[in-house]
Amino acid sequence: MAPELISRLPYGPEVDIWSLGVMVIEMVDGEPPYFNEPPLKAMKLIRDNLPPRLKNGHKVSPSLKGFLERMLVRDPAQRASAPELLRHPFLGVAGPPPSPLSPHH
Repeated sequence: MAPELISRLPYGPEVDIWSLGVMVIEMVDGEPPYFNEPPLKAMKLIRDNLPPRLKNGHKVSPSLKGFLERMLVRDPAQRASAPELLRHPFLGVAGPPPSPLSPHH
């Protein structure tokens, strides 16, 4: 949950960018940030502390770390937009998805 939601502030599509960042952490670390904390404490940590970080940051590229940092900016006005993320070097390295395989005859 994005800090602005926890603080009951007005929100927009930026909360989805925050959620994507949290999902990236979950994919890399195998669990979401503050997984072992009671829900209310986890919400307080998200609201009051620096953005969550990867526990296994040593396992990922600097490009992925930069991508993640742009999603987990506390101030929604400074958080990356979807178009900005689509232009991020991390996605450029990944390249387009492969084209479907042609059927064998």
